Formats: sequence, structure tokens, C-alpha cells
Amino acid sequence: MTTVSRKPAVLPAALTLLAGLLAPAPTPAAADPGDQPGTYQNHIMDNLADAYSDPSIIRGKDGYWYAYATQTSMRKDNQGGPWESQYFMPITKSKDLVNWTYVGEVFGPDNYPTWRDFKTTYYWAPEVRYVNGKYFLYYSVAGNDDNTIALATADTPAGPWTDIGRPVLPYGKTVNQIDPAVFVDSDGARYLYYGSFRDGGIQAVRLNEEGTAPVGDPVQVVGARRGEAAYVVKRDGWYYLFYSGLGCCAKAAGAYPVFAGRSKAPMGPFVDAEGVGLADLHPGGTIVNSPNGNKWVSTGHSAIVVDKSGQDWMITNGFDRTETDPNWGGRPTVMDRLDWIGGWPTVRAGAWTSEDPQKAPVGAWGAGSTFDSGLAGFDTRGSWTTGTDTDSGRFARTRSRSSVPSLLLPRKAPYGDVRAEADVRLHDGKGRVGLVLASAGRFDHAVAWLDSAHMLSVEVTRHGRVVETRTARLREGADLRTWHSLTAEIRGGTAKVQVSSALLGIPLAEVSVQVPGSWQRGGTASTKGSGEVDNVGVTRLYTPVTAKQPDPAIGTERPAYGDEFSDGALDGWQWFGPADGKVAGGQYVWPTQDADFSGSGTMASALLRDAPKGTYTVETKLRLPITDGPDGRSQAGLIAFRSPKDSIHLAPTRTGPTRQVFLWIGRDRDSWPEMQLGPSADTMWLRLRHTVDPKTGEHLYRSATSRDGKHYIWGGVWHLPAGPDPRIGLVSLAGKGLTAQFDYVRFYS
Repeated sequence: MTTVSRKPAVLPAALTLLAGLLAPAPTPAAADPGDQPGTYQNHIMDNLADAYSDPSIIRGKDGYWYAYATQTSMRKDNQGGPWESQYFMPITKSKDLVNWTYVGEVFGPDNYPTWRDFKTTYYWAPEVRYVNGKYFLYYSVAGNDDNTIALATADTPAGPWTDIGRPVLPYGKTVNQIDPAVFVDSDGARYLYYGSFRDGGIQAVRLNEEGTAPVGDPVQVVGARRGEAAYVVKRDGWYYLFYSGLGCCAKAAGAYPVFAGRSKAPMGPFVDAEGVGLADLHPGGTIVNSPNGNKWVSTGHSAIVVDKSGQDWMITNGFDRTETDPNWGGRPTVMDRLDWIGGWPTVRAGAWTSEDPQKAPVGAWGAGSTFDSGLAGFDTRGSWTTGTDTDSGRFARTRSRSSVPSLLLPRKAPYGDVRAEADVRLHDGKGRVGLVLASAGRFDHAVAWLDSAHMLSVEVTRHGRVVETRTARLREGADLRTWHSLTAEIRGGTAKVQVSSALLGIPLAEVSVQVPGSWQRGGTASTKGSGEVDNVGVTRLYTPVTAKQPDPAIGTERPAYGDEFSDGALDGWQWFGPADGKVAGGQYVWPTQDADFSGSGTMASALLRDAPKGTYTVETKLRLPITDGPDGRSQAGLIAFRSPKDSIHLAPTRTGPTRQVFLWIGRDRDSWPEMQLGPSADTMWLRLRHTVDPKTGEHLYRSATSRDGKHYIWGGVWHLPAGPDPRIGLVSLAGKGLTAQFDYVRFYS
């Protein structure tokens, strides 16, 4: 384990560069000595942090990715220490998203918000954005049930960070005011998303121009007690809202799945892939990530980052359920590929969080530079030199006053389908600076220009004449004297160009244009001596995954194992606990019991039967009127049962103002930390698919729900210990007041 120094000095980038020229370059710590080149294995940062939860990430203008986390002990050997030994929102950085080094922390005993008592306040869930040359870090202050959102700013992603001296939101109780997410739209409007598991759900509110206070009233965008940890991106004209479900901090008992919805407006309403609203009475949410049966659980609180090939990656925190220290609850950061299939995001095409070695993100350009070593590796057309600043370090610039573009072109750049990128700015706010999409000399090129008129203009020039132009306007408030990111994904000759503040899925303007296939890719351009550029690179474009993993095939029905409840007999069934309910009208009718499996009160009954050996799927059709039923946690559904301790059940219920369906991991009536699934309804079809892990012998159960008996939404996987085969059956429990009607129990294999 690498020792992490507490408070390293944060040097301006220019001084850091000078120090690097005078001293040997340090050897970066490997993410894991066992990782093969081009691979990684979860969790990441394992040379630094056993706990790095609620991660946020941004690519700084110095070319490093910076990651931030909730207040933490970071390492097992630091748990239980004095308050001052905590890391108050630690910061790490990486050149490749795999190898990470420690930078510092946002706050500490000598730098903290003085409007809160330091030793009774927790600093959670930082969210970092870059706007007009400044870094904004929104975070949660928590403690004594007085939770709200606050803001600190800095000139570099490493800090130092300065709190603005007051909360962003007034204190409130209806919404648990933690877990901020911020989206800055193309018109400059800033939106704050926040909330966690109270009746107010997750809310969205517009912020003032400075991003320091709300304007207008908030809108609920995720249903009551449904989720937390919002995150918003914009893609193909849709605003996507990610959030995480129950179970964040329940160690090995937590599910914490990630869901998404989308909208044509930043404040919703957001709907899932089924068209169900995220804030409906029976809320929707398309599953993006969920436990899959391997060692990683509680894999939520997501952020998204793009690698240099254009591939998106999702980072979350997770918990290793094979952890043997019962006192350790640290949640490290895990990372996996995020695919977009049919307009919807999913981790690893629906395979979800990985346990085994994976292909690493593309952390290096095929050709390009951060200019720390000057202009080496580039051909110049016109006069180019370098400069430095505290944020980006060394950058390239031109002072040629000619209106003929000066070009800076990487040597040995790949052709064909590529992703090109550059950070650009106008040093005096005048003239033009741009990203070269493709070129065949100084008078034949396609360039995406930013100009002082706040236009994104893509021009195709042949023999010195502009033959095609595509334009999009940027908002007037975008300060082009500060760094902005230009990217182009060129696939099949079509270049999709985007300008953003910091490569976070928040576009400020977008255009598309055709470019010649034979022209060299990548580079930058400037006219009239106005351009400054950094992080100029081009690499092979990623190959998108276009098909999800197929849903499980359930096989053929095994009538000998099931029951249609047609004759009043209960052949093959056994009771755990007192018999209850009855067969009536071709159904099993069972009023919900005021009982559960916790052992702290009346023990619930379960109607059980033997299941087939090996892989099988069990299904039932259930009517349970939760829509207009009484308050409470009454629930009914399928159960896999060996004992009250070793059991899980799949059942819809009512959670305050919201109705949901859960795979119940816990034994009591509390919906924490259960695994949420697709939308619920009064009539539902429920499935549990059983497999046996060949390595551990564990019994794995994947859950599925349907509201029409035809289309099933397959959710996450949970486990029961290796040993005798659990029986399968029905339950009706957790509070009186409802009556469950089961049409049948059918097995397929």
C-alpha cells in the first residue's frame, strides 16, 4: 500500500513544469502490479484508496483527469482515527484513468466553510464543473440533520478551494438536500439537481447566473423515496438524468442500482425507456447498472467521463462483498464502459460492473501533445510558439497577424475514423481559433472555428476558397478568452463537432459536416494571431457496442413443479409457519400478514415447494392493490427460502407516497437496502431466475417484472449461500390491509 502524504503543496502549473525540468520525472504508481498492459481491474485507485466514494471527475486543462470523493478515511489503516485524520473531499489525478496519484483535499482543519462547525459537519458528494475559466465544486454539508448544498471555487482543479461563505440552498426538511449535480445548458442557464430518499425525492431548480443561489421554484424529477445521486448529461437532443436507488451504505447488503430517464427539457419531466415518468406514483427508471452476482455490490452514485477515443465510462463507488473486516464500510471507486444502445445508457451492454480484467480506457492520443515538451511532434504552417499559465501549464500559441490560417498539425496522425480534440481560447477575445478536422495543406482543410462573434463555424476550404460552411451560435456569456474544448468524432466521413467547457457531456453548440477521407486528421488553427491551444490530439475512434446482452431464455414449462390453483388442493406444498390463505376461484388468495422474517416480532409464513435442479425460472401472476391501498409496507410475491435468514423475495409494496417493486434483501419491512426494479402496478407478473455460481456454489437469483405478462424488465442479481437448494414459494406479509391473489406458480427450465 502506497503511503498517502497528507497535504502536499499545490504548485501553480508553471512552477510544476519548471520543477519537472530540474528533477527526474517520478515513476507513476501502477494501478495494480498484476494488471497487464492495456487492462485494468476494479477497483481503480487501489494503490491509494480503499475508500473513495461518491466520485466526481473532470479533465483539467493541464491534461489530467481529476477525481474527487466524499469525506473519507481513504485507507483501512486510517479507519477509526481522530477527526483530523479524515480526508475532507480528497483529490486524485490521472493521465489515463487507470494510474492515479494523490493531489490533496478540498478542505481541512485550516481551510473549511466557517459558517459551519468543522468538527460536526460532514463534507459529501462533490460535483465539479468548469465555467468561463473557473472551477466550481458543489458539495453537501451534512450533520445534525441540517443538510444542504454549498459551493467552493478555484482557479485550478487541484485548488486551493475557497467556499463562497454561505449555502447555495436554504435549509429544508422535505428534501434531503445532499448529492448535488449541476448542468450548464447551451443558453448559459445553470440547473441544480439534489435530493435523497425523502418524500421530496430528487428535485431540480434553476440557479442564478453566478450559480450561487436558486431562482424560481424547484420541480420534483424523481419520485419520493426512490433515489439520490443525480447526474445529468445531454446527448442527441435529450437530457439524461441518472440517479441511484436504495442501498448506498449498507455494506455487503446494499444493491444501489443506477437508473436513467430522459427529457427534452432540463427540468423534465423525465421518462424511462417504457415511457414511465421518474416522478410517477409508480415511478419508472431504466436500469443502467445493478448487481450481477459477482463480488461488487452497492455500485451506484455515478459520474461519466469520456476517454480519448470518445468512449464513455461510468465511475461509481462499490463494495466488495467478500470483505472480511466486519468494521470496514469503505466504498472504493469502480469503473466500467458505458454503452449507448437504442438511445439508452447501460454499463457493459447490460453485463454491469466488472470483476475480472477489462480493456482499459484509451488514455493516450495516437498523435498529440499537452506541449509540456514544446512543439515536438507537430508540423507548423505559420508562426507558433509556447506560453504557460497556472491552470493549463504550457500551451501553444500563434501571434501571426495573417488572415490565412496558421496550422499546427500532429505528425503521424491516423486517417479514417478518429476523434480529434483541443482546448482553445482567444487570448484577446478577437479573431478565430479552431480544431482542424482534416487537412491536405495550408489551403485545403476542414476547420471547426470559434470566433469573437460567438459562432461555432465549420468551414471546408479547397485551394484557398471556402466551399462549405456549417454554423451554430454560442451564448453571448461564453467567455472565449477562457479555455473551451472542441471535439470532433469523424465516422464514415461525417464529422460531428461539439464545443463544451470541459468534456462532460454538456455541449454548448454542435454541428456536423462531411470531410474528405484522404485528408490527414487533427490539429489546430488560428487567424490574426488570436489563438491559444492545448491538449491537442487525435486517436482512433472507438467502436460503439450496438447490441445489449440478451435477456435470459426461460426455456420450456415444467408442469410437474408448478400449480395452477385450479382444484383447491395444495399438493407438493409445505408451510413454513402457520398455514394461511386459501385456494378460491382458481387463485391462491392470501390477506397480507402483520409479520415479517426479521425475528423481532411475529414470524411470517411462507408457502413453499421444491424447485427443479440447476437453472430454472419461476413465475407468478399477482394482483396486489397497492395503488389505492392503505399506508404501510404490505407486500406479496415470490420467495427463495432456506430459512428466514437465508431468503430473498420479490414483491411490490407502497413506500410512503410512492409504489415500487423490490427484490427484498433484508428481512424486515424497511425498504432499505432492497434492490429496486422496473415500474410496479396493481397486477404484475414476477419472475426469479435461479443459477448456481460454478466458482462459489452460491445460489444466484435474477429478478424480472412485467406489467402485461409479455414484456419483462430484467433487474439485478442477488445471492444466497452455497448449500442445499432453497425452496421456492409465495409470501404475503409486512402489514395487514391488502389481499394478494396469485393466479399460478410456473417453473421453466
